[in-house]
Amino acid sequence: MKKALIITLTLILALFAINCSEDVTPSYLLTLTIAFPDGFTAGDMPDGVTVTAENTQSGRQTSGTADATGTVVFELVEGTYNFTTSFDLTVESDEYTFNGIMTNYSHLMESSATLQLVLAGNSGDFIFKEVYFSGSQTPEGKNYYGDQFHELYNNSGDTLYLDGLCLGVLYPTSTKPSEWSNEDGSLMDVLPLTYHVWTFPGSGTDHPVLPGEGVVIAQDGIDHKTDENGNPDSPVNLGNADWETYVEVAGKDLDAPGVPNLTMMYTTSTSMVDWLHSVFGAAVVIFRLPTDWESYVANPDNFMTRPGSTSSTEFFMIDKSYVVDAIEIVRVEEDKRYKRLPVELDAGYTYLEGGTYCSKSIRRKAKMIVDGRVIYKDTNNSTEDFLHDVDPTPGVNPTSVEN
Repeated sequence: MKKALIITLTLILALFAINCSEDVTPSYLLTLTIAFPDGFTAGDMPDGVTVTAENTQSGRQTSGTADATGTVVFELVEGTYNFTTSFDLTVESDEYTFNGIMTNYSHLMESSATLQLVLAGNSGDFIFKEVYFSGSQTPEGKNYYGDQFHELYNNSGDTLYLDGLCLGVLYPTSTKPSEWSNEDGSLMDVLPLTYHVWTFPGSGTDHPVLPGEGVVIAQDGIDHKTDENGNPDSPVNLGNADWETYVEVAGKDLDAPGVPNLTMMYTTSTSMVDWLHSVFGAAVVIFRLPTDWESYVANPDNFMTRPGSTSSTEFFMIDKSYVVDAIEIVRVEEDKRYKRLPVELDAGYTYLEGGTYCSKSIRRKAKMIVDGRVIYKDTNNSTEDFLHDVDPTPGVNPTSVEN
């Protein structure tokens, strides 16, 4: 009897061990090699470069440090991963910023992969300082998005001019990958803009912006806290905004007195009352066209319908070389964070953990303050450059450096 009991217990333990082993997700080694663009070599690799691996299913992050050859070895459970890195390099007193991103890498066995770096270009032009897109909720619990704003900033040491600068958001705005991709999965060099596309009026030097100054572009240029058309629970007063995106074509938008309007070049929807930056997040760009906007819009070659779609909607297309600054803003849900911007324009992305209508914004980090002028971090990597879930501060700059 005792012997039979021992055998039974042994069998139970064996079955338990087998079942437990089946529940363990296997892990494998991945050797990741960082590759520099032309003009640089692995010998330029600085010490302490960190690469982050993020499991797209669980959101769990694992970091590794590259050796002198630019190699990082990870031991990761099988799954799909995004790999990112960003670092500065000084060569003969010149400073360079490199970004690297590899998305949706399927890790199912021991393998090797290459993380290609992109040299971040700082044009010395305007940048997005802050974007408040989440919207807010009214005292009655209703959703309100009329208080959205975008703030541009002169991050250079020269006087810049708004004249001819353009603004727009990319299609798709939130929940799915872009159809404008090549056969290898990379994004095309042209960017599709949706909804309303805007430009600053002027003949070239009508609207100067001094170094360290910015402009606030309101969806509706009112004090949203006190105006009868606003929301008393809104976090912003945009009554003194510098510019407004007034949608005259719909015939229903309110034109705030005293706030000048941007010029609408094109729209994919004549029925939209306001210019909407999706409350889920959108890729947004400022850019300059190679010609006057009237000539650009008159050329049918500058418009495209969605690849593979039967829809007749034509999108305003720009080459990525026209872009002055760009931000990849994605949804908070990990399985819905899709890239729409090429890595040369934004090697990362940012989002709001608070989600929609949370009254929070994203704002660029203050890198340094020189003689009272804030210089914001600009590495073309929104993951590194931006703070998120901050209180909106239109027209206000920080007074200390931020990490």
